[in-house]
Formats: sequence, structure tokens, C-alpha cells
Amino acid sequence: MSSTPARREAAAFLMSRRMSERRACWWAGVNRNWLGSATGRRDDGLAEKLKELAAIHPRFGHRRLHAMLRREGLKVNLKRVRRLCVKHGLKLCRKRRRKRRGIGAGMPCRAEHRNHVWAYDFLEDRTESGRKLRILTVEDEFTRLCLEIEVEHRMNADFVAKTLLRLFEEHGVPKFIRSDNGPEFIARALMRMLAMHGVEARHIEPGSPWQNGFNERFNGSYRDECANLETFHNCEHARALSKMYKRHYNHERPHSSLGYRTPMEFAGECGGGKMPAGAGLGLCPSGKAAPSLPQDLSPCASSGALNERGPSEGARPEHRRMVHVGAPVASQQGRILRVDEAKVTGRQRAGKVPAQDGARNWESL
Repeated sequence: MSSTPARREAAAFLMSRRMSERRACWWAGVNRNWLGSATGRRDDGLAEKLKELAAIHPRFGHRRLHAMLRREGLKVNLKRVRRLCVKHGLKLCRKRRRKRRGIGAGMPCRAEHRNHVWAYDFLEDRTESGRKLRILTVEDEFTRLCLEIEVEHRMNADFVAKTLLRLFEEHGVPKFIRSDNGPEFIARALMRMLAMHGVEARHIEPGSPWQNGFNERFNGSYRDECANLETFHNCEHARALSKMYKRHYNHERPHSSLGYRTPMEFAGECGGGKMPAGAGLGLCPSGKAAPSLPQDLSPCASSGALNERGPSEGARPEHRRMVHVGAPVASQQGRILRVDEAKVTGRQRAGKVPAQDGARNWESL
């Protein structure tokens, strides 16, 4: 009886002859825990349930499938779910991430409460006929709520501004909004609109997408669980599927960073579903004062505190500096104009129009 099945059968035979399980396992040389796990539990029903969930959500791993089972009221161990996923071919292959050397600049201005920091970015996809699609995603970094997914063939800064204005009416006005340095996100019209509503733009450094990591992570989930699994027939079809994914992401999909709660559940624990009036003015959804900001968030300082220019200076240079103050990329990106304090002050005293980098002037603004 060297084979494992033969030992198990021998132990079962001895137990059928009214021998105790301890003595039968001792005679057959079988571990009692192993014998109980092999003969006691039946995994057929659980395996069928896992297959149904995996068919509905093909890009969910064993941890998120385990969270879905727990949300339905089933008490099951995570290791058991993983074993069944491996056995039935439901386990996803983990991508090996390339190791990055050195220490990055980190994420400036981390969100501390709801409507503190929003993040937005673009994705690109194509329809069945090969026509390009542009997808705009907006996310609240603290609650991980997907605020909007817009799909169009073309998007400019005016479209982005109209989308943000609509979101300001629905969810309140954030304190900061984070993005990369795309031409739509650094446009003057968009910057002026944000400044009028008291929203300070935060542009990440060039070549540092991890500084906008929350929105990049959401874009990866959207592409993995929606865009890569669907064939978009046209723009309307892509828009409808994106809205469905947005509702699924906010209300049904457990989020690992939120303790496998949905973003809407986490937002409800912070004070409810919708934001009341004045939520963007430093108040929590429940009406209480927002938590105090940490002292080390120097990039989050308000533009008024950093502005020391005199009242005699013109409004246009003041407005231009107020829009771009605090952006860590402002001194490196050519498309964002820099302000040299000494040069501007000297030329204003001399009665000249302050030039910008020797080519642009304030009259062109």
C-alpha cells in the first residue's frame, strides 16, 4: 500500500468496520487532517459558484472572487478558493513588474478627505472599423469613486472644461485636480476656469506617471476588465459599455485598497452618497470639518500664500502666475510659461511689457 489512494481506501475500509478514525489512520499511515480534507468536504457546489463568477468577471483573481463570495454570505477560506481556482484553471497569471531603481519623487499632494484631490487622464482605443476613440476618466483619489467616463472621437480643452463643470455641480468642487502635461490639461481656457472655481491644478513631472498613480491604476482596471474584453462597434456602443462599467465599479466591484469594499460603500461610511453644498470648501459629506492637512504637503500650499506681488502690478501676469503656481513641472515644461520675478519687476518699473522667454509677452495672453 505505497500509493496514496490505496492508503486512503484502506483507512476508509477500517473505519467502515467500526474502527476509530485515529486508529484507522495509524494503521494505514494516513494523516488525519489530510484524510478529513480529502473525504469530508465536497467542493462541487463551491467550484460551480466560482466558475459562474469567473464567467461574469473573467479578470477577477482569487482574492476578489473570495471577496465576492463573502459578500454573498458564503463563509469560505481564502486558501480554499485559491486551491479551487488553481484546480479548475481560474487563477490569473500575475504580471512580472520591472523593478525600478532608485527612489522616485513620490506622489505630491496626497488626498486626505473626499473632494480633496481629483485625478483625470485620457485613454485611447479603437472601434471595430478602426476609428480612434478617446476616453476621459475622472476619479476621486480618496474614495476611489469613478466620477465620470466620457467617450468621444475627439476631445479638446473645452470638452474637458464642460465635463468638469458638470461634475462640480453634481459632486462639489475639489481643492486640487491632478493630471499629466497633455495639451488639453494645460490649456489656458481650462486653467482659467479652474482658477475661477478655486481649484488648483497639479501637473505631474514629465515621465513620472506614478505621481498620478490612482488614476493610472483605474485606467488599467478599465482597460483590463472592459476595453480589452469588448469590441466597440461605434462610439455610442463604447459610451454605453463604459457607463455600465462605471456603475459596476462604484457599486459592485470590491476594491482591494478599501478593504474589499466598494467605493460607494466607502464613500457612504464617510458621510453619504451625494456631496452637499459647500463640500468642496473643506467640509466632509456629513457636515463636519474636514481633517487637517499634514504639514509636509508643501506642494499643496495655496496660491495666495505663495503670491507676494504688489497691487500695482497688472492683472494678467498675476492671473498667469496664480494658475500655474505649485505645479512641479512649471519650471521644466516648455509649454507652461515660467515667471521670472526679477525680470518681470524690473521691466514693469521701466514701463515695458514683460516678455516670456524672449519670445512670448503678456499681451498675447
